[in-house]
Amino acid sequence: MKTVLCTASLVVSAAAWAADTGTIVNEWSGVAGDKANMAAFAFQADAGIYPNSVTPPGSLTPVFQLDALTLRRPNDTVTPNFGAGARQTTDADTPVYLDLYSSYDGAAFGGYLGSSSSAVTWNSTVADQPYTFSFAGLTLDSSQKYWFVFSEDNVDGEVSNFRFLVNTSGDNTAPGQGKGYLVDDAVQGITQGGAGQDWGTAYTVHFTAIPEPSVGLLGLLGGIALLGTQCGLRRR
Repeated sequence: MKTVLCTASLVVSAAAWAADTGTIVNEWSGVAGDKANMAAFAFQADAGIYPNSVTPPGSLTPVFQLDALTLRRPNDTVTPNFGAGARQTTDADTPVYLDLYSSYDGAAFGGYLGSSSSAVTWNSTVADQPYTFSFAGLTLDSSQKYWFVFSEDNVDGEVSNFRFLVNTSGDNTAPGQGKGYLVDDAVQGITQGGAGQDWGTAYTVHFTAIPEPSVGLLGLLGGIALLGTQCGLRRR
């Protein structure tokens, strides 16, 4: 019985170690005109105002699991661009997903990595309120630039658009929430019309930290040693 209890304790300890979650927030500027219909936007976990944008502080690891991404609908009556043309969304009741890509060459997205496990319709959103796309099992590098692309299907290829808050101000040479979100990078978003813009996106990313193997292994071995000692003491 004592062996079982110790083993159970180890499992609980390992589960707690593996469930280190956090958020990365890129705040909105608050400028009334900072909102747009966009087909895609760039994301890099350690960019912008990192590390102050990460909660809890220090929880972002070099490799992490993407759990969800939250955007905010502007407080106006403007909708995404609806229709059947390039980068348009069919209508307000069409489910829209977020596809994730590792590159953009100015004409097309490449390196498809997966899609959100949930979709959002425009009619399900509320003015001045957040809406969220959930993800399952996507592992990303903190220092790499990725592209989130709105799509009416959760597979590679199709591109639509959605409406949210953006940050258009700032200095491209200094880290910040607007043009400095990705320093010296003039293409941080793609409009519904297909134009590249130097705009940062206001977002909240929910993530699960993935400790480096060496750190995780040392922690796990330490837990085993500690629990083994405790179990030995109990048997005495």
